[in-house]
Amino acid sequence: MQHNKLTMLSLAGALVLFGCAESQTVPQVTTNVAPTASFANYSTYSWASTTPPGGIDSVRYQAIMSNLDTRLAAKGYSQGNPGDMTLVLTLGKRTKIDLDAWNQWGYADTYAHTEGEVDIDAFDTKTKQALWHGRVTDVIKSETKPDPARIDAALISLMEQFPPH
Repeated sequence: MQHNKLTMLSLAGALVLFGCAESQTVPQVTTNVAPTASFANYSTYSWASTTPPGGIDSVRYQAIMSNLDTRLAAKGYSQGNPGDMTLVLTLGKRTKIDLDAWNQWGYADTYAHTEGEVDIDAFDTKTKQALWHGRVTDVIKSETKPDPARIDAALISLMEQFPPH
């Protein structure tokens, strides 16, 4: 009997912790590097475009680019015209449908949410070969404005992966 109580308490504690982690989403960072890329050969960069895409707040876009310039400078990269690397910044959002549970007829409990993405791609300027791709994805609550501190934290997480070790 004591063993069953301990097991139930442990299970309840695990569910509480899982539920807390689930309600407070953490931006997901993914990266990919070209197998032949050697970042020791690169010291300068330039942006492929500094014009925000349609539908994106131009002030926020410039703030993100400035944030990335600061992070790149801290890593020893400087802007060139053109640089050794060409960087492409892509911002966007999409609606994602998640399926939560099975029932006897298939999936049940579907829900939609909006995810925002920041992508950075690095290319060799001369050869146009892809060197690195990084993406940070986070859930966007449509009823609130974007949180600059959360965006900054997401960019920090992404730039920790650049250049690859």
